[in-house]
Amino acid sequence: MRGREVTLDTVLLALSGPAVALASFAYTVVTQRKKASADALAAISARVSAVETRTTQIEGQIENLPNREATHRLELALSDMRGDLKALTERIGPMAATSMRLQEYLLEQAK
Repeated sequence: MRGREVTLDTVLLALSGPAVALASFAYTVVTQRKKASADALAAISARVSAVETRTTQIEGQIENLPNREATHRLELALSDMRGDLKALTERIGPMAATSMRLQEYLLEQAK
């Protein structure tokens, strides 16, 4: 039996099958990683968009809140109203007492 001759062509031909398989495997791994990275990036992008939307809404609400000066003016107005209410209460007290006395008088007259 005569052995086969090992030439450069036969060696290259023998190695080409596993080389193609290895290249296919490497391509598959790289494309899968790219897809996973793209999916992760899309998820992060969606979360960032949601946070931006919420931030915009909160900023709009904050802009509508009264500032320091407006709050101070409201506090002063409430203080003035308390004083006015106290004065009205003092004036209404005697009128309420007169009304009660008048009501009692009328009830006694009706007997």
